[in-house]
Amino acid sequence: MQPLRRIAVTVIEEEEGAYRWRLIEFEGEGWHVLGQQSRSMKTYKAAMAAGLLELQKLVEDLDVGPREDEPEPAKAKKSGSVFGFGFGLPKMG
Repeated sequence: MQPLRRIAVTVIEEEEGAYRWRLIEFEGEGWHVLGQQSRSMKTYKAAMAAGLLELQKLVEDLDVGPREDEPEPAKAKKSGSVFGFGFGLPKMG
């Protein structure tokens, strides 16, 4: 199973009484914003609840949490025609 993604819900107050949720994720050397509410809400509680709902939308299975994506499978190398023990096809003529 892939490791958990380090995602947090935070609430910002850009002006008094105007709260917005923000989803942030820690990757590499710091935090970056995944998403932010476009319109403000009147209470911290409402903004936090809305942010938690938004986080849940990112999670496929709430029992195990948000997981990192599975790595892409390695592409198989195309091989030429193989005969016998891998020595190739016999040349005719």
